[in-house]
Amino acid sequence: MINRQDVEHLKKSPNVANRTNVAQKVGILYTSSSITETQRELAEDIFRLLIRDTEIKVRQALVETLRNARHLPHDIITAIIHDIDSIALPFIQYSVALSDDDLLAILDMSEVKRQKAVAKRQTLSSTIADAIAEKCSDEVIAHLLTNQTSDIATPTYEKIIKKYPRSELIYRSMVYRNNLPFEITEKIISRISYKLKMYLVLNRNLPQNFASDLIDEIKEKLTLKMSDDYSQDTRISDFVRHLHKSGHLTPSLVTRAICSGDLSFFEHALGYLSDTSVNNVRKILYTSSADFEIRNLLRKALLPKSTFPIIFNALKIIRDIHFDCNHYSNKTFSRKIIERILSFAPSIEEMANDDIDYLISKIS
Repeated sequence: MINRQDVEHLKKSPNVANRTNVAQKVGILYTSSSITETQRELAEDIFRLLIRDTEIKVRQALVETLRNARHLPHDIITAIIHDIDSIALPFIQYSVALSDDDLLAILDMSEVKRQKAVAKRQTLSSTIADAIAEKCSDEVIAHLLTNQTSDIATPTYEKIIKKYPRSELIYRSMVYRNNLPFEITEKIISRISYKLKMYLVLNRNLPQNFASDLIDEIKEKLTLKMSDDYSQDTRISDFVRHLHKSGHLTPSLVTRAICSGDLSFFEHALGYLSDTSVNNVRKILYTSSADFEIRNLLRKALLPKSTFPIIFNALKIIRDIHFDCNHYSNKTFSRKIIERILSFAPSIEEMANDDIDYLISKIS
């Protein structure tokens, strides 16, 4: 309970401990559902005294209890958000009493620390998200993007991209968002590092053709980054393992790999899926005279029977043109394989339309 005597006692008492205790007591009562209107008015009078207290400890104790207050007089809110950082910033980030108008006013203060506190708030509205994109630095916007509870509309993403077209910080923060719209992914894909592209492949449910193109690019990057102490086979093996873990090492992707002449990836994928060493996979694929050994390998890899004719025809083409199976194909070789696959009617009949479209896109 609080009454007028509490107010008078607070005015007269020089005791910091007493003022701190009253701040906590009144703040807790103010946020309770049992408070009466009279008590609410008394509490707000006490707040107006305490918020001007010269002792930081007293103001901190008060503001700590007011974070959960759903309604506060505007003059009290204004006093708190203009207080020192140690008091204002936690309140700005966590107070449920702040309206969108309050948050817009804070953004207009152009103080980066306060803007960051706004950007970190739970369940930010699309209005505030757009205002942050409009008014704030990339450092603040990065906090908005990493705040998974913020509501960011597609036009706001586009505004951010236009404002910061070369910011690695911005793109990294975007890529790690849980609900990044696919149309935004398409816009930024050419601007991000291959590591971020790999993250997209491994952690996003991307359209199949788009994912396949990204995987092609990542594999190329991996090949270019080979070093003496990190062999090609190790790189590809790691990548295949990551793809399987994320659910992207699909039968369609494996089949597309050999159709486009990407033999190293096909070999490692088949080896991983069938629990067979890559050297043994190569022996079976390229030196075995018995088709049943290849069929057994494909069955062990759990590839659908519908992929068998396509793979066999691709292998036949590879043998016919005497390609060195232990290296990545060049563009000319890839084109030859795809053209031969697409011209072989029995194989085409087994392929899904999107796989056919994908292969056609590779030679167009």
